[in-house]
Amino acid sequence: MKQYLIILSAFFLSFCLSANLIAQEEENRFTNSGDSDPAAIEILDELKVKYESFESLEMNFSIEIDLPEEEEHIIQKGTLAQSGDKFRLDMEDKSVISNGEMLWFHLKNNNEVQINNASMLEEDSDDIFSPNNLMKLYESDDFIFVLSQEYKEGGETFIQIECKPVDKENEFSKMRMTINKNKKELLSVKAFSKDGSRYTFSCEDLDYDKIFDASHFNFDPTAFPDIYVEDLRIP
Repeated sequence: MKQYLIILSAFFLSFCLSANLIAQEEENRFTNSGDSDPAAIEILDELKVKYESFESLEMNFSIEIDLPEEEEHIIQKGTLAQSGDKFRLDMEDKSVISNGEMLWFHLKNNNEVQINNASMLEEDSDDIFSPNNLMKLYESDDFIFVLSQEYKEGGETFIQIECKPVDKENEFSKMRMTINKNKKELLSVKAFSKDGSRYTFSCEDLDYDKIFDASHFNFDPTAFPDIYVEDLRIP
């Protein structure tokens, strides 16, 4: 599910030096989370404070997937709504919905819904692209953050931050976050998988402090005739 939740969100959080990642001398210097660039952490703190100041938000986004030996890009679009611990992720073939207690995975093509406890996302610490864990990404000891580039384009100033996992066994070699410095908004997150795959999440527009009806964060199986319901909740 990582490729679909990538960003979310970095939703709320959470890189160019060059095609060579970080230079070899930096590779040796940055070995644990304490080696993160203070300038990068300061920017991420500001970003986190801004997003946490909103009661809710709705985001339209796109995900571009580049697979090894595949010439065509896969582009998927979706919408993410979040209010407190409630969220709704809608894409063409699936939806992921949580009211804070229950979690629904709606597989549209299969006319199937899987029901889980919402706490499943927090328990799955490996899924860094889940809505809850993205906000905690840079506060963990699992990643190193380095301010790699600042540039201007169209009158705006942009910052790129490289995020590298401390664990060499992590399936991703790095992530690259692009941030609008003046607006303090996350524009994109690009994840580099060790198998050569690339996943780029781009935020297309944001709507802050939007009021949602409670039903927006619930799933009603009766609205889908003959849907197969699989209840995987643990009592």
